[in-house]
This record gives sequence, C-alpha cells and structure tokens, in this order.
Amino acid sequence: MLNYFVTSMVSIIFLIGCLMHLYENDIFKAKVIKRFKILIYVIIVEVIIDTIFASIEGRDVARAIMYLLKFVELSLNPIVAWLVFRIFYGKKEIRRNRRIADLQKSMLIAIILNFIVLSIGSIGKFVFYIDENNRYQRGDLVILHVSIIFVTIAILIYAIMIFSSRTQSTMKVTLFAFMMILNAGIVLRALFSHTNYDFLCVAVAVSFLLLYYSHTSLRVDAVTQLLNRQVYQKIVESVDYTTIAIVIDANNFKKINDTYGHEAGDRALKQLANTIYEAYGKYAYCFRLGGDEFCAILKPGAFDVLIDETPNCDAYSMAEQFMKRLDTLILDKIKNAPNSYLKYGVSQGYGIYYSETNYPDSKENLTLKKVVKLADKRMYHNKELLKEQKSKEFHEHDFVRSKVVYAPSTAELLDEKK
Repeated sequence: MLNYFVTSMVSIIFLIGCLMHLYENDIFKAKVIKRFKILIYVIIVEVIIDTIFASIEGRDVARAIMYLLKFVELSLNPIVAWLVFRIFYGKKEIRRNRRIADLQKSMLIAIILNFIVLSIGSIGKFVFYIDENNRYQRGDLVILHVSIIFVTIAILIYAIMIFSSRTQSTMKVTLFAFMMILNAGIVLRALFSHTNYDFLCVAVAVSFLLLYYSHTSLRVDAVTQLLNRQVYQKIVESVDYTTIAIVIDANNFKKINDTYGHEAGDRALKQLANTIYEAYGKYAYCFRLGGDEFCAILKPGAFDVLIDETPNCDAYSMAEQFMKRLDTLILDKIKNAPNSYLKYGVSQGYGIYYSETNYPDSKENLTLKKVVKLADKRMYHNKELLKEQKSKEFHEHDFVRSKVVYAPSTAELLDEKK
C-alpha cells in the first residue's frame, strides 16, 4: 500500500508541476490553457479516487461506495483522451474540418459506449465487480472496456498527427514518446489491475504533451498556423540541399483591410495560408513572413521528386509548373465560393538554390538568401504585370494568370542598378 501511495503522490506532483507551468504560461491562448487545466484536474481526481479505493479495498465499507468509486474512475478514462483532443481542436476548427468533426463524434460515441458497457457489465459482473471480501475483480468482458480505451487513444493519436502535419512540427520524437508512454500506462493497468503505474505514465505523458505543444506554438504564426519568420530564418541559414524558394504575396490585401476591417483581413490570411499549405505542404515548408507575404521552401529531396514528376522539363519549367498548383487550387476554390477573399488571387515568384554537393557545376552560384531575394523580385515583377493586365483588359476583381510571366532573367533581376 505504501508503494501505491508513493506512486500516486509522484503522479500528482508531476501534474501539479504542469499546472504551475500553465499558470506562468504567456504563450498559449487562454482557451488552450483552460483546456489543459481541466485535463490535469480530471486526471488528479482520477488519481485521488483510485488511491481512496485502494486504501479502503478489503475493508468493511459499503459495497455501493466501492462500486461508485471504481465506476467513476473507469468512466473517466476515455474522457481524458477526449479532453486531450479538445486541446488541439477548438469548436471553430471542428466545425470547419469535417474529418476532425468525425473524429470527435467517434470519440464521443466511444465515451457513451464505455458508460453503457460499465453500467451493464458491473450489474452482471461481466466487466468488473466487488467480491464478498470487498475487493475489485475483473469480469470476463473487461476486454471491452480496455478495447474502447485503445480505440479512443488511436483516434487521439491520429488527430494529433493531423495537427502535427498541419503545423509542420518537427517534434516527432517527443510526440512518439507521448504516445508510447500513454499506451504503456494502459497496458500496465490491463496486465496488473492492482497497480497504479498507469497514472504515473499518464502524468509523465502530460509533461511531454506540454513540451510538444509549447514547441509547436513557438514555431507557428498565431494567425495562419504556418511556420513563422524565426523558423524561416533558421531554415534559410541551414539549408545545404538543392531547393526552390517561392515567395507569395496576396493581391489587394490592403483593400480587404480598409473595406472590411482587420478581422476580415485575418480571415483572408487564414484562407490563403490553408490554400498555400494544401498546394505546397506535401513538398515544402510553408511560412508566413509577415503581413500578407508568404514563402515556401522545398523540403530535402523534394526537388528531385518534382523533377521526376515533371518529365521533359528543365528545373525552371518545373518550378513554374509547381507554382501553378496554387493558382489552380485558388481558381477551383473561388468557383465554389465566388465571394471568398481568395478571389483577389496572389502574385508569386521563385528562385532555385543549387547545392554544391549535388550541382557543383551550376552557373548560378547563389546563396539561399539571394535566391529568396530573386524570388521576391520575380513576385513583384509578376504583380506589376497583373496590375497592367487588369487595368487594360479585365474587370477589377477578375483573377487571371494566363499572361503573367513567372521568370524574368536571373541576371536582370539581381542587377542592383536596375
């Protein structure tokens, strides 16, 4: 019993430490901090209930109290997984993303099913029961309860992986540790019913979850959820592989802010950021550099993959073909939602950085910073051409890209005198 009590205390100390971190946290949104606190409070309640049950088990206590304590503890298990899910996805995200909404529905169904299984199973002694000696015993169908827990954890892991992909997180080891420790706790409780190492595992997993979420929050832009400028600068300084940099600028963004207000401007940025990530995220790191300016830089190996996917094209033609993914996606979206802020379109420009390792004989011996500068100049060149086209041939809000030339000569654009 002493060992049981010590393990419970260590688990609670871990959780209190997480709470102290949250009270000092000025990075997370208030809603996220609140959800983290609720999660931790619920786990602490579980630990306390479990410890009380262990301390009175086998003693002369009303069996109804024993049943109630164990029923509450087992009912809370899938709810904990759902609370973690809600840390990553608020109501707005759930409403806007059908896949995430379906995952939440699945978790809620699992919670209800677990409640039904425990209710019926405890009455018929199928899942658990308190024997004549006032000791907790498992029924033959306790596997149903354990299976529901594993299903909720599996759904949670899938939801976190979606979040990790969208935020372009690099904390794969930390995320893996969180998953493994969480699952280890479930396995330990499934194998050894009269130990509480599962709560210690959960407490440690919450610490890893806080670490993961903190790191992710520091890397992403608060409005668009794309990587921020700090991460962009680090990647630009460290890239040693052949890549393409694409600079993207929203058209008429100032007009959106002036006409509809800054909240509308933020919505426009979110729409554009989601579209950029949808178009380029599989192959490139996607950043918001500031204001209405974005950037995409191909990930390691993506250059060669794109070359293979666009046969009979040189690198420059491939880059232009790659940029058309965003234009095409924007056009498709505004067909379905003509009033979308995407109707104003974007201007893009690119530059190619050749690694000396892969392309030692390249004529364009440019640093990645100069390549981004080149991409920026091409982007402004295309923006001016688009303005000319609209003023001469098209209505103000027409989104037409057919006559824009993506690639003026490198020498001309890098000539500082021009």
